[in-house]
Amino acid sequence: FKRYHCKNTIEVQPQSLFVGQMRRFAMIEPTGEVQLFGIRFRPAGAYVFTHFPLAEMTDKIIDLDLVWNRFSRELAEKIHLAHSTQERIRLAEKALLARLDRRQDGDKTIEGAINTIIARDGLVAIDRLQKKLQLSSRQLERKFQERVGLSPKFFCRILRLQKVFKATARHRPLPWSFIAAECGYFDQAHFIHDFKAFSGQTPAIYFSEAHEMSEYFTRKNRLSDFYNTTE
Repeated sequence: FKRYHCKNTIEVQPQSLFVGQMRRFAMIEPTGEVQLFGIRFRPAGAYVFTHFPLAEMTDKIIDLDLVWNRFSRELAEKIHLAHSTQERIRLAEKALLARLDRRQDGDKTIEGAINTIIARDGLVAIDRLQKKLQLSSRQLERKFQERVGLSPKFFCRILRLQKVFKATARHRPLPWSFIAAECGYFDQAHFIHDFKAFSGQTPAIYFSEAHEMSEYFTRKNRLSDFYNTTE
């Protein structure tokens, strides 16, 4: 793949990548015929495999070798030689278990906060959430940055945008004002501004075009977090 940056610069991507939490869109294009195998972690899920605060990787796409060294090259080679998706999944699961830092117990407080935000599609008052968790705003921010790589408010923004894709799948075509209201935006202007910040396009333009790769991450019929089911 090649990635387009501002000022018309192009960067050829490494064969194996580690992608942190992204707060802005990235433009990529295949350089030929490609096959992809990816591992998508749940929020805070990557922390026990990386051994460093995830805030260090926010907005970064780097060579996986810089994170896992020789281990990543061995895994990439095994996955490349595997004969089926099931075998690739088995290899990936085995490799991740070998990297799991069992000393890093899950933070039940943050897990509870994440689950609350997900259940409510990001429509959560952070000040009320921190009071419920008996944390100061600074404590909640620090824990989210460490284990998720985002602030709790930005995490809510992402969940709210994901709700837009769910709503458009159910209701299209409908006025954007309806979608904005259903997804908790103050008004249509705020919705369009937020959508463009994440996608680089207005919702009208985005949904009028084909985005095959993006739809693996935004559409309801994509493979779920449990690889053999659909959401």
